[in-house]
Amino acid sequence: MKIVIDATAAISGGKLYLEKLLPQLVDLDSGHEFIVFHAGDLAPLAAAVTKGSVRFVRAAIPFLRDGQWAGASIMRVLWRKFVLPIHLWRLQPDVLFSNSGTVPLAKPAKTRTVIALHNCMPLDETLIAEERSPVRRWRLQMLRRQMQHSLRAADGSIAFSEDTRRRIQDNFGGLAHAPAVVHHAIDWGETEREAVVGAGELSRVGIKRPYLLYVSQFHRYKNVVRLLEAFALLAANHPQLQLVLVGSATDGEYWNEITETIELLDLTECVIDRPAVPRQQLIALYRNALGFVQPSLAETCSFPLLEALAMGVPAAAANSTAMPEMAGDAAIYFDPLNVDEMADAMERLVWDESLRGELSQKAIAQAAKFTWEETARRTLAVLEQVSTKQ
Repeated sequence: MKIVIDATAAISGGKLYLEKLLPQLVDLDSGHEFIVFHAGDLAPLAAAVTKGSVRFVRAAIPFLRDGQWAGASIMRVLWRKFVLPIHLWRLQPDVLFSNSGTVPLAKPAKTRTVIALHNCMPLDETLIAEERSPVRRWRLQMLRRQMQHSLRAADGSIAFSEDTRRRIQDNFGGLAHAPAVVHHAIDWGETEREAVVGAGELSRVGIKRPYLLYVSQFHRYKNVVRLLEAFALLAANHPQLQLVLVGSATDGEYWNEITETIELLDLTECVIDRPAVPRQQLIALYRNALGFVQPSLAETCSFPLLEALAMGVPAAAANSTAMPEMAGDAAIYFDPLNVDEMADAMERLVWDESLRGELSQKAIAQAAKFTWEETARRTLAVLEQVSTKQ
């Protein structure tokens, strides 16, 4: 079977997903041929994966400088709509696997399409309405329409949690196919937990006291302002604590609200924010945290939550979307819209040493269920099943 993978949207979590999935697909030695179109984001992976069953092709996307300019996403979309079909007619693949979640305007009659659905944000109209920026609201509305169109046009789809599959079916009834659930995975584990981490890693970040950890980008749906409000309640009783925020300020307007909240709540001395940090430093941050907090209002699959579990970090998470599905009984949960409840959950992580020990053991066992080998096997099974559709 010849499988074309559209990886031209390989950014952020979608990029990490492909970086982990593709080598496993190749290692399965299924006899299938993989042709991966990318926009330069996967160049290091292309150099590392040299087996004959996979071929990486750099897409000729005009004016794209490694994806680093304002119109990059538009150029990628135009390439997928108008140029990808030309390659499909030339290659005549059995299956197109679209990591961007879109279906091209045209394709050969024999080619079946499977889309990956990384973003559950467009499935919640309440969250769309809460966006302050008209441009962001419009973008999410367009993504919702695109998702509906792609689901109806595709022969199959992959959702990364049961929660996302349920939301798809609730939002877009009458689909010709039922989305398959294939969870993300995590390869952090024993090696990282036992790695020697220099004592200076934490001091480089500015950590001087016990701390709770948040890792993710700063979008409005990530719910960081409420996290800060909850931490302010906690810090009133535990002034020795710090809160460490790790992630990029993707939404500039929301980031301004975050910094204003830190100042308003007088948290400047106890909140540390850092952009993306090197892996060794991130390992140190996970390993030394009292607990990990995931307050997000919408997640298809939270890589940071899985990373924390794999490192044995006690976790408190929102009882929404896919979080309970991913963490199981290895986390305690709170209503992400209830600041007092969030603060109470964080308080339990701080003072209850017995609970932290119990959650840490459960976390490692829970994370071990999510392997990239199994994710690759199940993904390939979906592609194979769709290829036989008449």
